[in-house]
Amino acid sequence: MRIILDTDMNGDCDDVGALAVLNKLADAGKAEILACVANGHDEDRATAAAISAVNTYYGRPNIPIGTYHGSAYPPVKSCYTARLRDEFPHAAASDDALPPALAVYRRALAAAPDTSVVVVSIGVLVNLRELLESKADAFSPLAGADLVRRKVRQLVVMGGQFPQSDPVRGEYNLSFGNGGPDAQYAVEHWPTPILFTGFEIGLEIVTGKRLAAAPSANPVRRAYELFTSFNGRPSWDLTAVLAAVEDPALYWRVSPEGYCQVSPIGTNQWHPTPNRAHSHLIAKVPSAEIADALDDLLALPPTG
Repeated sequence: MRIILDTDMNGDCDDVGALAVLNKLADAGKAEILACVANGHDEDRATAAAISAVNTYYGRPNIPIGTYHGSAYPPVKSCYTARLRDEFPHAAASDDALPPALAVYRRALAAAPDTSVVVVSIGVLVNLRELLESKADAFSPLAGADLVRRKVRQLVVMGGQFPQSDPVRGEYNLSFGNGGPDAQYAVEHWPTPILFTGFEIGLEIVTGKRLAAAPSANPVRRAYELFTSFNGRPSWDLTAVLAAVEDPALYWRVSPEGYCQVSPIGTNQWHPTPNRAHSHLIAKVPSAEIADALDDLLALPPTG
């Protein structure tokens, strides 16, 4: 399974947990991490360094990283990104010195076999919109939507709430920073199937407490210590990675295909018709069992 992870690793620590789970699934031979792209900034411009610190810990310092270079989203004050940058080995420069996320996306997709990539979005959808709107370049003669159609098998989005979100506030990843238009555009124009892991899916799956017993050299442990004091955190982003790499039916029911309508302010509503090849996860296995499976992955040391 070839994966591109699109993350806002600067606010919540569950992005760190999601990347850790992805690395351990890669250790098990279930995933290949093609690239990681950031879809937002933290005030210290250390998001990429935090991503790199996690990948470096798991023995993958050379995974390409791209960053969001725009200004449409406000920078986030992070309690952990600069600490991971300063306390752990990493191979990334400041966010502003790295290639734009769009370039990393297009390079990775162009080099991949057709219909072989799963994109996992665990933040705002601005990079997805920029990818869809992109033009032919040195990496590929295809415009963005055509490149996605050829190379991507599925998009997994941690976003929304099902059957519908709060009609005023929406769900964070679809509505943060007036990002509703980006989310609406990306969902409306994405040309392959989309699987949504809604807010309600990760909310009851609390993970990270066991990281208190992990080695101090583990940056994932440090992120959870700084963000939660090892009290655990809902596993919104971790469940998206798990559903992208493993058969989601092992843990959840998958809805029949329909249509997730996203409004300009980032609220969402599920419709059984028309069939837009959208689906969403529905609870099946008890939350505690899924939490145990994820905590087992978080607790595993790097391979080799």
